[in-house]
Amino acid sequence: MFRIKITGVFIISLVSVVVASKFLAQKPDFITACKSADRQCLINNFQAFFVEFKDGVPGLKSVGTIDPFRIKRISLKENGNNILSLNVDFTNVVLHGLRNAIINDVDFDPTKLVNKFTLTVPELMMTSDYVMNGRIFALSLNGNGKAQHKLENIKFNIICKLKLREENGFKFTDLDKLRVNVADVSLFQSHWENLFNGQRDLEDSANALFNDNWKELFTVIRPSFSLAVEKVLSDRFRKIFAYIPGSYYFADI
Repeated sequence: MFRIKITGVFIISLVSVVVASKFLAQKPDFITACKSADRQCLINNFQAFFVEFKDGVPGLKSVGTIDPFRIKRISLKENGNNILSLNVDFTNVVLHGLRNAIINDVDFDPTKLVNKFTLTVPELMMTSDYVMNGRIFALSLNGNGKAQHKLENIKFNIICKLKLREENGFKFTDLDKLRVNVADVSLFQSHWENLFNGQRDLEDSANALFNDNWKELFTVIRPSFSLAVEKVLSDRFRKIFAYIPGSYYFADI
């Protein structure tokens, strides 16, 4: 009889561990179940997410930290434009600054299960390895090495189409589709190392060309840049939404 009790306790403990690994079974105190009409409550929730989960979501190892935010690879392709034609592969990407993101607005429609929000990152620093070929204006580019980028006051508009799922007595708002638009940026500066196989004068000239004409260039690459961000966030959001019950955030689903 004694052995049976010990076995039962072990099985219950094992089940608890398995369930806990599938989703966040305990709602954090800093999250409030908000009515969809209470935008300030929703803003506070998403703002707390960036602050409280900056080092990662407890129990969800597949998404890593928010700050620094690590990405294995980003591809940026922009061809056929008179100003710019580039193919760039970024690898070992590290982003710093997302913990300081400011949630500007949140709009949730519980009937259509659409969540829209805008956020601004005051300063976003990106370091990576890169492989590039193409041209900017009349200057041909071909290089590989290290790259650093700084973006200031970058504003994102994000639309999440969700789908409802009930499991283990919880309601989840799984990600169905995601759309990202980089709406604005007040500064975009870059430094590319080894653009011309060590020809420092050409490298300095190319970097100056990028930075002096950043507004015009960013206008050209913004659609491709938005799509690259969308692909990265789709993967992360899908995992997070499947792990954290939507009923923790939304009271009327």
